[in-house]
Amino acid sequence: MRLEKLVPKYAWVPIISIVASIFVTYHISMFVISDSARHYIHMAVDDAIPFVPFFVVFYVLSFAQWACSWIMTGRESRQVCFKYAKAEIIAKLLCLVCFIVYPTIIERPSLIVSDFFTWLMNTVWTFDRPVNCLPSMHVLSSAIAFGASFEVKKAGNWYRWMHGFMFVMCAASVVFTKQHYFIDIPAGIIVALAGSLIAGKMNNERFLWVR
Repeated sequence: MRLEKLVPKYAWVPIISIVASIFVTYHISMFVISDSARHYIHMAVDDAIPFVPFFVVFYVLSFAQWACSWIMTGRESRQVCFKYAKAEIIAKLLCLVCFIVYPTIIERPSLIVSDFFTWLMNTVWTFDRPVNCLPSMHVLSSAIAFGASFEVKKAGNWYRWMHGFMFVMCAASVVFTKQHYFIDIPAGIIVALAGSLIAGKMNNERFLWVR
């Protein structure tokens, strides 16, 4: 079976669970919290950061980075796969708490579609509402992928350098595209570290019913 050659069967449930946690975390607060109850957390540093539509490329490429991480950790071993799947899901649950306890919203700048980058930016904004900013789920997932890259021994140093580069560019992209406030970056990193630390102390010989 081609899929099993790419991703071991034991990794299927963890990967599906991660994807499900992303959708649940992002959307659930929208059903219980109105935009009028959300907070703007604009600071001076946000004014100093220009709007640069070009960075939407790295914002979108981050999705490919995450998928690459899920596949490579899945291929590495059961323990590594289960550990980082749990880290992602725990971090997402912490995000969900933040989204409900302190719901946020950001004001986007005006946008004129004049080239590929502004078209892509407009496309992202069409499907992605300007809410659930703190912490940044983009930065969170990229940070966990970068951390997981150090445990993927079946890939060379290029793999860690790639994830390091994408982590930096992802963090830059969320503010240059005005998807997030600057404070959302360290908040995302902190939540990622918390999820990874908690998962590291768990029994990672199994994931739900999967061994």
